[in-house]
Amino acid sequence: MTIRLGRRHALALSGLSAAGALGGCGFSSPASGLLTSEAPLQVKPAPAVPTPALPPVRFPQDEAPHDVLAEWWYYTGHLYTDSIPEEEFGFEFVFFRGIRGDRPPGYAAHFAVTDVARERFAYDQRQDVALNEAARPAEPSTIGQTVQPRPAGHVALVAASGGFDLALGDWWMRGLAGRDTLRATMAADNAPRYALDLGLSATRAPALHQGVPPLQPGLISFGPAGYSYYYSRTRMDARGTLTVDGMPRQVHGEAWMDHQWGDFLVLGGGGWDWFAANLDDGRDLTFSIIRDDLGRTIIAYGTLVTANGDAVHLPPGSFEIEALDTWSSPRTGVTYPSGWRLRVPDHGLDVTADPLLRDQELDTRRSTGVVYWEGAVAIRDSGTSTERGKALGRGYVELTGYK
Repeated sequence: MTIRLGRRHALALSGLSAAGALGGCGFSSPASGLLTSEAPLQVKPAPAVPTPALPPVRFPQDEAPHDVLAEWWYYTGHLYTDSIPEEEFGFEFVFFRGIRGDRPPGYAAHFAVTDVARERFAYDQRQDVALNEAARPAEPSTIGQTVQPRPAGHVALVAASGGFDLALGDWWMRGLAGRDTLRATMAADNAPRYALDLGLSATRAPALHQGVPPLQPGLISFGPAGYSYYYSRTRMDARGTLTVDGMPRQVHGEAWMDHQWGDFLVLGGGGWDWFAANLDDGRDLTFSIIRDDLGRTIIAYGTLVTANGDAVHLPPGSFEIEALDTWSSPRTGVTYPSGWRLRVPDHGLDVTADPLLRDQELDTRRSTGVVYWEGAVAIRDSGTSTERGKALGRGYVELTGYK
């Protein structure tokens, strides 16, 4: 695999973060208001390598929370107004969960909107420690029904049949068997304000990812850092309401959902790049690139979902990523790659991923302790001269560990 990023960057060892990669999560005391891996917490040792004894992914049971070091339910997507003229929005909504020793679970959540027509990017963040919640909650939930108030000190509720039901205040995500609901509202002091109320319906089976070396489907090895289960619902029909500056808009579109969990730890000061794309020809594509503190790629894998819904593992050497430009944040001073060429020669893919807005940076040091870039991108043809620039789909990119 070829990766050209132009310069080396590192990830500060503070934070529970994002989709499709070797993330660290840790939780400080409730009084600190932060969730950082530098907190002096008792942790469970990560296994040296995954063993064949680890069970396969089960649906819908494994949609629910697990008694592990790190877990997240992560949505990104593209929405379009039903009204004319059509407006386009990208969105990110994620709940993180982590357990340290016998402490109660800690949670963080991020909500972001990319407003293409207004050239605005806005986000909000929350965190809490569920003081009265067991490591794996066992209270019955009403998944698929109306929202119910949380018992004091609880974030997650679990039904015996599986699924997930997570709430931080009026931020809420609930799902079972690919039928999910998302609700989030930005704080009153966050201008501009956005609110999301979406129903999602998966249109194909979940894709079970494999790392290097390939293990059972859905299981990723990080060697001495531990293991992770990882699947994606790569296409979910999205319909609902997006409120912009107090004005509700009926929207439709498509979403991508990642669920990842396991006993794994950050061992160094690196970072990762994550790419996801829905192509107009019916194929879905994702890459995960993990870097060490010197910027060297230490783990790389991907998945191509065919138009028939079959998940094809992409090992290192089967794909190439080339950064085409950079963007520097005027707030944090961090410089990120900005625009990429993505190639999978054996599958005839040669595309660019161009940010819909260059500034899609989130400073989440109040919740997860990290600054990262997570943004909506346009997928275009980068191959033959006659087709170069042709629109081929939409996607999302996440970048962590840059300085």
